[in-house]
Amino acid sequence: MSPADAYPFRTLPAPLRFAVSLVAVGAVFVVDRSSGSVIDDGSLFLLLATAVMASAWLAGTGPALAATVTGALVAAWQPEAAWNVRATGTHLALFVVQGLLLTALVSELRRARRVAELQAHEAQVARSETESAGRMKDEFLATISHELRTPLNSVLGWLHLLRTGKLDSTTSARGLEAIERNVRLQAQLTGDLLDVSKALTGQLRLDSRAVSLVEAVRQAIAAATPAAKAKGVLVTSELPDTALLAVLGDPARLRQVAWHLLSNAIKFTPRGGTVGLTLEQSGDSAVLTVSDSGPGIDPEFLPRIFDRFTQEDPSPTRTAGGLGVGLSLVRDLVELHGGEIRARTRHRSHGAMFTARFPLQPGASEVREMPVPPLPFPTSAPLDGLRVLVLDQDADGRELLRTVLQQRGALVRTAATVAEALETLEAWRPDVLVSDSVAPEHDAYALVGKVLTLEADRGGRIPAAALTAWSRVDQRVRRMLEPVQTVLAKPIEPAVLTAEIARLTGRERRRVARSS
Repeated sequence: MSPADAYPFRTLPAPLRFAVSLVAVGAVFVVDRSSGSVIDDGSLFLLLATAVMASAWLAGTGPALAATVTGALVAAWQPEAAWNVRATGTHLALFVVQGLLLTALVSELRRARRVAELQAHEAQVARSETESAGRMKDEFLATISHELRTPLNSVLGWLHLLRTGKLDSTTSARGLEAIERNVRLQAQLTGDLLDVSKALTGQLRLDSRAVSLVEAVRQAIAAATPAAKAKGVLVTSELPDTALLAVLGDPARLRQVAWHLLSNAIKFTPRGGTVGLTLEQSGDSAVLTVSDSGPGIDPEFLPRIFDRFTQEDPSPTRTAGGLGVGLSLVRDLVELHGGEIRARTRHRSHGAMFTARFPLQPGASEVREMPVPPLPFPTSAPLDGLRVLVLDQDADGRELLRTVLQQRGALVRTAATVAEALETLEAWRPDVLVSDSVAPEHDAYALVGKVLTLEADRGGRIPAAALTAWSRVDQRVRRMLEPVQTVLAKPIEPAVLTAEIARLTGRERRRVARSS
């Protein structure tokens, strides 16, 4: 017998509720005995039915059934019952049926009331969750707006000052550095949002192979060092000199993990503080540890530190920026590599420490080198006389690509639509195609693929590069495009673009051959 069955006295124990029902039945017979001829057989059974209904409502289904059985038995044993056996038997039968129906009716009413209360509670919880989700959405959109507008404010401000032509060379250089730093920050924020979206939909994938974790961490340190210097934070590292520490993973994603941990530590470390990074082997795992001398992690927030879109201080007046997606993305990437990550406060609520463990691959026969950062623009291969067709629906994008490639000596023609690009292919016969991945009317990937099948006398069978605004390109598409085609993520470095075009057309190989 569940406590809820005894509504409205849910807390009364079962023996007491049964006793209440039996007392009610006993009271009916006491009243019958003391009233003399006032109460006849019919009135007696009506009183018993009333006692059963009261027991069902106040004590529950079980006590009501007990009251029905007890009342019937006591009434059948009454001496007066022998006077009119047929009438008494009929009354008893009707009483039992009436008791059962009343008990069932009251039980159904109680059940309906409990269901209504449960549905009302669920509706209240759903309403609270909806309101909470709405507040979180508003807060997140406000955070996105703030984080994206902040670098734009710096970029537009410095551009305005540079266009006046009144700045000296030192100030101009500082302004250009600020513009580049803020544009890269905005690109990183956008990339993180796209990666988190893929993680939420289960589309986050790795291009796994045996790689050196040491080299990935080195490149992450190099990428995070400028931000640390700008804030006045010292970054120290302890990396193994000879240990290979080979892991099976995506080199770009491993570098992303280390960079996010370093950037998070730098963000929460005050000026003049230190950030330490160590990489070591522990058993069959590689252990990456990043610690800082910041304020540490609030113990109440620690269990939620890797949750998406959460921040320890979500208020508009917080001192540290960010969207609250970096650490959640780190956790997703570490787990995709078969590892685990933990966070804790170092000691005495001072400084945070993040420890990521990756399974080693001791049997790996080949460790591929990490990609080398692009060379500065002036040393990239020249494109003198090379015919380049550029497809981009954005006018500013077309003009940028035209200017970059013309400065390296290429002959450039632009197209805004796929149809215009196909017409230029046949009429002009370019040496290479540079296409945005999404163009009006058609998917530009289809154009890049068609170049391979188009006859050479119609401008086809030329190398091509596709520019995409997605943070990562499906590896099947990437493998399909290699080696005579490639995919480059926006925003694209001018040096990277010219180097890729030189590689696709063989200019880079000829330049290296001449220099050697």
